[in-house]
Amino acid sequence: MIDIGTIFLICLIIYILVKRRDLIKLNLRIERMQYILFIVFVIFLLFIINFLDKKVAFMISSSYPQGLLANYSALNETLTDIFKVITRLGEPNYLAFIALPTFLYFRYKKNTKLQTLILSTVVIMMFGSLISTILKAIFMRSRPYQEWNNFGFYFITDVLQKRVPYNGDYMSFPSGHTMVASCAFFYLAMMNKNIHIKIFWSIIPILVALSRVYLSYHWLSDVLASLLLGLFLAKKYRDSLDPSSLNDLS
Repeated sequence: MIDIGTIFLICLIIYILVKRRDLIKLNLRIERMQYILFIVFVIFLLFIINFLDKKVAFMISSSYPQGLLANYSALNETLTDIFKVITRLGEPNYLAFIALPTFLYFRYKKNTKLQTLILSTVVIMMFGSLISTILKAIFMRSRPYQEWNNFGFYFITDVLQKRVPYNGDYMSFPSGHTMVASCAFFYLAMMNKNIHIKIFWSIIPILVALSRVYLSYHWLSDVLASLLLGLFLAKKYRDSLDPSSLNDLS
């Protein structure tokens, strides 16, 4: 059954395809310094995968019986409920549930700049969702709850050889929720000049990332990769847009 948020998301996408195709652009050209930073980040990520992923998952996951909250079941349940709400901020249909009414309100008010801001946020959000889905299908990493002693990468070749099932249990890297939240909210932060609003938008994807680890859906390296890749995509998308179509918010 299709939920209301999905219907809202489809409506926004159709409107963008019909009326605002100028917003559908993303220049991913990488500069030399960015290649160097990418190599450094990959090395850092490999270190986390090999030495920190298990420790962090065992320590803070709500599902691991020997974690920090093992003896505090009431607090564990409360935090679980809170993070289940926060994690929805990385779901496109949930964000569309907020975005469409807001867009219609600004359309009624004839505020073209904020209309464009909302539509462009939807575009980069969908770019992030698409890219994360492609990467998930390539890397095929097992999630923490699949096997607590296994955070291996199977890659798509193993799927083709039918060594692992092609399903969500083996799509941990990167975190789709964190990627969507990073693309959307880091982009909103970039489009604002007010430092307090920038901080507010920037905190949201970090909380989403924490929720994914706490709820045992992702390893630390999954969400860190998604945060940085989402930040990179948000910046590239902002730079790809025609300056005349969308100015910074004051």
